[in-house]
Parts: sequence; structure tokens; C-alpha cells
Amino acid sequence: MATSHIVLLRGINVGKHNRIAMGPLRNMLTDLGYTAVKTLLASGNAVVTADTKDPAAVARKIRKGIDDTFGLSIHTIVRSRAQVERVIERNPMPDEAAREPRFLHVGFCDPAPDKKTVDSIDHDALGNERLILDEGTLYVWFANGVRNSRLARVLSAKKLEGSVTMRNWNTVQKLVDLAES
Repeated sequence: MATSHIVLLRGINVGKHNRIAMGPLRNMLTDLGYTAVKTLLASGNAVVTADTKDPAAVARKIRKGIDDTFGLSIHTIVRSRAQVERVIERNPMPDEAAREPRFLHVGFCDPAPDKKTVDSIDHDALGNERLILDEGTLYVWFANGVRNSRLARVLSAKKLEGSVTMRNWNTVQKLVDLAES
């Protein structure tokens, strides 16, 4: 049975490094055997349909394809459409998402960060910003945007285990919509 997957590439097309144009990325994904291949924005978001339900298998295959095709080692996180729908359903900050969706970010993690590390953050020092870890997913509220965020600096300094790639709430919703179309 074919399964729709959402592909999240970490750190591509940011600055001068790890440049991958979306056309060649779509071609590579198609060459790997995926169907219904679509990309969103130029920041490493894609939707594919695969014969496997296993997002980790899709991630490994795409990571290798990027290395073979573009010569880049890119952290690749894949979630099924159903998993991302669950992330949306479980949003612990619905008021923030409704008020200013571009300031609410979802951190897709592989593997999930250690709860002790997240709990060690001095949440009182963050002002209106918040961070919630739920089922291995980070929900991050940047009250005034990411650019001058105390929380963004704290997260960068914490060096969370594994790979985390953030997408704002609008992008998360658009990816689910793209996976359904």
C-alpha cells in the first residue's frame, strides 16, 4: 500500500552551503522510485509517495540519494502524513498558532531530545517564549519571531542530541495539505 511521506531536509539552501535546487531534488526523488513528488519552498520540504510505511527507511534512502547525487551529507527526517497530522492535532499551543502561526515552530527530531535536557532550560528566563516536548516533537513559541529570540540562542547552545529541523506552523500545515493533494 502506498504511503504519503513528508521529507524534511535540515540546513539546505541556507547561506552559501548545501545548495540543492528543487527541480534536481524532485528529479532525484523520482529516480529513487518515489511517486507524487512535490516540493514546498526552497528550504528542504518535499512530499513523496512510497511503497513502504516506514519513514526511517525512506529517510535512509533519500539521505543516500542526496549524497550520491549532490555529494552532500544532509540530515533527513521523514514523517508519514499521518504522523504530521498527529503533530498538528497534539499542538499544545493552539491559541498561539491561531494568533501568529509564523511564530510557532515545530521541531522534528531524530531521535527525540532527552527530556532532562529540555527540562534543564530555565523557562523563567525566556519571557513569553515557550518550549514543549511532546511525543518526541518540540513545539516552540518564538513570541517575537526567531531573529532576536532568547530561546533560539538557548536551543543553539544546548546542542540537543540528534538532529532537529524546525518548520513554522504555516509550513507544517501546507505540507500536510500538499501530501493530501
